[in-house]
Amino acid sequence: MNSKTLQIARREYTSTVATKGFLIGVLIFPCIMILAIMLIPRLISDKPPVVNGTIAVIDRSEWEGDATAPTIPDALARAYSPEVLAAELRAQKEAMRQAARGLTPAGDKAAEMAVDQLLGEVPTISIVRLPPDADVEKAQEALRVGTPQSGDTLAVVVIDRFSVRRADPAIPFAAYQLFLRTRLDDRFEQPLKAKIRDAIIQARVSAAGQNLREIRELTAIGPVDGEVVTPTGTRRSTGGSANLFLAMGFMMLLWISVFTGGQYLMTTVIEEKSSRVMEVLLSAVSPLQLMTGKILGQMAVALSIMAVYLVIGVLALRQFNLLYLLDAGNVALLMIFFFIAFVLVGSLMAAIGSAVTEVREAQALLTPVMLILIIPMMLWMPIMRSPNSTFSVVCSLVPPISPFAMVIRMAGTEPIPQWQIAASIVIGLVSVFIAIWATAKIFRIGVLMYGKPPDFRTLLRWVRMA
Repeated sequence: MNSKTLQIARREYTSTVATKGFLIGVLIFPCIMILAIMLIPRLISDKPPVVNGTIAVIDRSEWEGDATAPTIPDALARAYSPEVLAAELRAQKEAMRQAARGLTPAGDKAAEMAVDQLLGEVPTISIVRLPPDADVEKAQEALRVGTPQSGDTLAVVVIDRFSVRRADPAIPFAAYQLFLRTRLDDRFEQPLKAKIRDAIIQARVSAAGQNLREIRELTAIGPVDGEVVTPTGTRRSTGGSANLFLAMGFMMLLWISVFTGGQYLMTTVIEEKSSRVMEVLLSAVSPLQLMTGKILGQMAVALSIMAVYLVIGVLALRQFNLLYLLDAGNVALLMIFFFIAFVLVGSLMAAIGSAVTEVREAQALLTPVMLILIIPMMLWMPIMRSPNSTFSVVCSLVPPISPFAMVIRMAGTEPIPQWQIAASIVIGLVSVFIAIWATAKIFRIGVLMYGKPPDFRTLLRWVRMA
């Protein structure tokens, strides 16, 4: 590689990265992420309003209660007592904090604030028992008021007559009806349904002569957290979700850098051709030297983009104590597949840019390239789930999607045979030489040709005739 090619590559790199558009385009997303991390704790610091109201219960079950199970309205009154609600809220917050614990101190603090925001404060709920023959329509009138005020009726519960004892053993149990007012807090309905369900089940078990507490003790198993064994010790399992997002991150890292660099390459070729700068450059260097220099320069641009996002990804993994998921060998292979992917896609972009004089004219030729780039986005999930399936192996050996498929497989849950990685690299390098050879022929003719833009058939004819 001579000095002229390196000079063109250096010029291509500096003229791209020194522009305001590049700096804004590359740095704006990381800045948004950092800004979001700083603002989210402030946005979630406000406490939500406390739920305060009554629940009207019409109990038609004729269950009078006994020593082990009270009546259903009494069971609901106990379930909504301030002491029980406070204990439940503490238990929920502690469970969610335990699930999120293990991050950095700042991460633990953010998780704690998020939990407080999600669960809110202890509600103030009272149970009002209505007669069994109460008019349901009349009871619903209290729910038709607009936004609920403190102490208003929030719900009407109608317990069916056969919800505790069946009229006939062959007939299933009945349940209940639940009527809610509009604009209720979203944390109200599901807990209410759970408490009604528990009260009815408790009455049914007691009516059948059983003890619900004993049954629950026999069938209960406490939560068990899996631990991942790493070379430096054990860590709490993420349930496999970390591997899933790691594979997607590898693929997106490669995709964003290759696509962005390829777009810059095509745009600069079109601009220099339309402004006749290309003719001045060709008076000093050969078309092959110019094309190679441009590809190398924009490859450095794409590599800079990938380096920025790779550093952000590593910092994020370190922030959440997931850095052990990242294999240094996979990062090295990522660089190799980046080179293969960029030269393949960049060659196509350079060929398209040399054949047209306006970006608008390139859209028709760019569509097949975009379809090729979209294929890995569509296939990453099945490849991730079965990295050693026949489909995944074939995708990782067929250029130009092979680099993208292989980086997904490398981040998968199964080890990849080394010969497949080597074969993918060899096939990729061979395809790189073929792509450069074909693009050089198109570039030699297209950069000095003006007028009607060619179609793909014309480009293939240029490859054969040049």
